Amino acid sequence: MLNKSLLTALLLLSFAAPGVVKAQTQKAEGDDLDVIELELDKAAPGKQAPANAAPSYSSEETPQESAPLTDFKGLGTLAPFKEISIVQKRYMPKTGRFQLFGGVTTVTNDPFFNTFGGVAKAAYFLNETWGLELNYFGLTTSERQSTKELQDNNNVKTESLAYPKSYIGVDVMYVPIYGKMTWFNERILPFDMYFSAGYGTTNTSTNENSGTIHLATGQMFALTKSVAFRWDFSWNFFNASVVDQNGTKSTNSFNNLFLTVGMSWFFPEASYR
Repeated sequence: MLNKSLLTALLLLSFAAPGVVKAQTQKAEGDDLDVIELELDKAAPGKQAPANAAPSYSSEETPQESAPLTDFKGLGTLAPFKEISIVQKRYMPKTGRFQLFGGVTTVTNDPFFNTFGGVAKAAYFLNETWGLELNYFGLTTSERQSTKELQDNNNVKTESLAYPKSYIGVDVMYVPIYGKMTWFNERILPFDMYFSAGYGTTNTSTNENSGTIHLATGQMFALTKSVAFRWDFSWNFFNASVVDQNGTKSTNSFNNLFLTVGMSWFFPEASYR
């Protein structure tokens, strides 16, 4: 019985041994192949990512998280701001050029008279900031309804009120501000903002030529390098002799605030910018 069991075990072992040997042999061969492939990968030149390839990040990593900026020492070597041109030069140059202006004006602060007229200006600019300008205002005036009612209902004579008939004077112009603005998101309009002060003479309704202090501020919007739309507020201060309803002559102070709009033409043609 023992011999029969021993014989059976030997037969089973003889059948199983080749498979075990074959499996071990395949495993050994597989290990050898892995070692050979690893050595080939080490010997081969490394692959470089394309120049335009974007850096890769893990699903939980962002560029800021992967490389936070902590060293700011290099900022001291950057070029100073004076080397960076942020605001461009004026689109419409004025240095060494003349300006002719024509427009219309009205007095906005007179409760007794409606005053309208035409304005002519001639200027010369020494540079982009300073210039000299000659002003002429030719005016016409009519009584407001309130003035007529004062005369008709209260017997208040309007001779005691003086109004300007014309003005001529010279200003010094100061142009410290320039920039750009959009027109309904369709066009860029460069502009200059100026201030001016001067002195002149106002011819009044009382037939006097009164010395006048003239102050103004306004803007010029460049349509081309030679043509601009211009508007301004001008404030005239003067004294005039008037006669009241009792026939007494006196000198009163007057001021007129003019709103003027029109077009400017610059010449000669700019040879720079």
